[in-house]
Amino acid sequence: MAIDFETANEHRGSPCAVGITKVIDGHIADTWGTLIQPPAGLRVFNPFNIAIHGITAADVVSAPGWKAALADIVAFTDGLPLVAHNAGFDMSVIRAACDADGMAWPELRYTCSQVVARRTWKLLSYSLPYCADAAGVAFADHHNAGADATAAAEVMLAALRSAETTSLDSLLDGHRIRWGWMTPAGEWLGSHYRGHNARPRKPLPDANPNADPDGALYGATVCLTGKLSSMTRDEAFRTLAEVGAQPAENVTKSTDILVSASQSRLRPGDTLSGKAKKAQALLQSGQDIEVIDEDEFLRRLHC
Repeated sequence: MAIDFETANEHRGSPCAVGITKVIDGHIADTWGTLIQPPAGLRVFNPFNIAIHGITAADVVSAPGWKAALADIVAFTDGLPLVAHNAGFDMSVIRAACDADGMAWPELRYTCSQVVARRTWKLLSYSLPYCADAAGVAFADHHNAGADATAAAEVMLAALRSAETTSLDSLLDGHRIRWGWMTPAGEWLGSHYRGHNARPRKPLPDANPNADPDGALYGATVCLTGKLSSMTRDEAFRTLAEVGAQPAENVTKSTDILVSASQSRLRPGDTLSGKAKKAQALLQSGQDIEVIDEDEFLRRLHC
């Protein structure tokens, strides 16, 4: 069961659309989705978000609120485990929207197609378009919640075929990826590669010493190229340090992630900046490095 949310603004508790794709016995069996009226107080639609997904406040006036939407999500998923691309973001949407509406979190188990893709293919970027391309899936409607959910499902199906298994448990065990979960008691655990925190971390003199080691950017050396539309470069560097990442000015052999700020969305075949070309060369030489766009960068900052 693959799920994807779009949000009205930078607050994770502002879902404005959801798409779900149901997979039964290795085949897509059904799809469902709806626009959502975000919780009260979180209904401002940020121009940056609108530019990404095209949904406006006028579009959700008659849409169900979060309580009704979550009830429909739970009914449609019917206890099946969830998959999302960058699941840390989508699961944080569920938690934050429930918190905003004063609701208990649902009980669910989930994993991340992006984490699985990292263990399955060696790619320049692990954005959904790149992973879909690696999976041999035609994908041209990124940030449409329904299309994103279906693409995430297809990526997981391709990863299962690559691992020569039909079992998600077997796939995750083989790649040393743990299931994530959340409970109505307010407990949760992210879905991560279990070797993620085993590798030595170099000193992070500018990092927040209390940063969450399970954070999506913790311990990563992150370089920026281009001008961010959501914050200044100095703000980005400070925010990276707060979540335990090491900002860097240049792409080097120690760089883990390059944020391509000049592009709001990354797709195979895009013209690459000089730093992105260097990242591609390092990838081809065997370095573990990826390029992400600004939207993905903002999502990971809050995961």
